[in-house]
Amino acid sequence: MSYNRGYVFTDKRRKNIIKLNSKPKSAAWKKKISIAHKGLKPPKETRIKMSVSRRKRTDLSGDKSHFWKGGISKFNYSKNLLDRIKFKKTIQRKVFERDNYICQVCGQRGGKLQVDHIQSWANYIELRFDINNCRTLCMSCHYKITFGKPMSKNIKTWGQNFKYLKEG
Repeated sequence: MSYNRGYVFTDKRRKNIIKLNSKPKSAAWKKKISIAHKGLKPPKETRIKMSVSRRKRTDLSGDKSHFWKGGISKFNYSKNLLDRIKFKKTIQRKVFERDNYICQVCGQRGGKLQVDHIQSWANYIELRFDINNCRTLCMSCHYKITFGKPMSKNIKTWGQNFKYLKEG
């Protein structure tokens, strides 16, 4: 919202504005204003000023902030999650390519493919990144091998690493 700079309000009007703005607002009024402002964003000039002012406040950043929790990040990834991300970026594609994007149990090509660790991810940490400990499975075969029963029809997806590939 922009204001008409240079326009001078009369004393009477200025007092009336102060009086209106100092009254507590009802919940209905707040809701109405909230709906009216949905989707609006400040002009680019204002956003730049806000960004610059935030960057200047180094006195409130890091361990000086009242939000500081001793270096704990909101992205406090566990070692296991970091390993899974690393696996997905390094080994997963190599396993798919080696197996020609074909499930090693049922022979399905494409679809929802996953990489299965022959020796468990949790129990054999030293084999997590060994490509010879991995094989390509479709989601339903992976589920059956992992849980020893067929996958229920109401399960849309499961597992840590899957990739949608075109049938063919």
